Amino acid sequence: MMKYLILQYPGHNRVYYNVAAQLAVSELSIAAKRLSVGCQKIDFEDVCGVRYITITLDDELSTEDIAIVSRLSFVFAIFNQFGLHADDGLAPIPMADFQYIDSKISTIQKYAGKTNELFTKMMVNVALLASDFTYDDTISLLDPVAGRGTTLNEATVYGFNAFGTEIENKSVHENQIFFKKYLQNERYKFTADKRMVYGKNKKDAIYMHEFEYANNKEAFKNKEERKQLGLICGNSQDADKYFKKNSFNLIVGDLPYGIAHGNKGADKSTTGTRNPSELIASCLPAWKAVLKKGGTIVLAWNSFVAPKHKLADIFKEHGMKVLNKPPYDGFEHMVDKSIKRDIIVVKK
Repeated sequence: MMKYLILQYPGHNRVYYNVAAQLAVSELSIAAKRLSVGCQKIDFEDVCGVRYITITLDDELSTEDIAIVSRLSFVFAIFNQFGLHADDGLAPIPMADFQYIDSKISTIQKYAGKTNELFTKMMVNVALLASDFTYDDTISLLDPVAGRGTTLNEATVYGFNAFGTEIENKSVHENQIFFKKYLQNERYKFTADKRMVYGKNKKDAIYMHEFEYANNKEAFKNKEERKQLGLICGNSQDADKYFKKNSFNLIVGDLPYGIAHGNKGADKSTTGTRNPSELIASCLPAWKAVLKKGGTIVLAWNSFVAPKHKLADIFKEHGMKVLNKPPYDGFEHMVDKSIKRDIIVVKK
């Protein structure tokens, strides 16, 4: 039997920190299913006034296990416990160096309504860990409601190929400008292109801003080793027109709460719905088409607006599996008096 103590990441803002313990247990419980050793217990322990999340396992964590735990959104440091009690001594365990792009990319931009980057990272982890894929696979992720790109930025940290659709042209423009400037400032080798992905003429054309990049010169020389990031200003319900079928391992997004982020019609006008169930119902056929078998959809939304069972029914009607038993049901939390955020995890 081995007991590990995990020090929670200290960078949570106050609102997020207050609920982070609950979310951490759910995220760690999902990750435990991927470990090579059995999990006996997940709990909390106070050591000299500092709260640790503890995980008791049948045996030691392998190198591969440490790589999984190191990626979890709340993990700041991992310790091995000596003796029967934490007071007997804690030994820090070297964490995996998994960042393809420095995680600071998600913290640079500051704007109203930005999704907490640690919550976003948690969603990406849950999506990957609930899927049939691993962190070592070549992963392509789609954010169908990309906004200013927090989800895409988190995907680049893991070295995933990241693509997003967004109805607001301003957000797409600012997103691609930011990413290009970041690559330039950090001296990454990259190419930037804009190409038509849908439409027969300029009037109805849909374009993708596409980057190919690598974090070292040798990798960039080999086209197969380059990473991709693509941004489309378009209608998410037409995702299957912009991308090939079975293109993505993961679909992850924080469904917007404002009316400006409603559905968008074929004439590029916004229909303006704040109801996530309506947005999902209209977009799901396209999302399902571009998702690989064994892939997952993880979406966050305001459960005050629509109950989880209503969203689950939509996915079930399309033949998808909703993961709603523990630990997948432990993510609901208050953001403010008008927003109770939850996530839904669905598998194809």
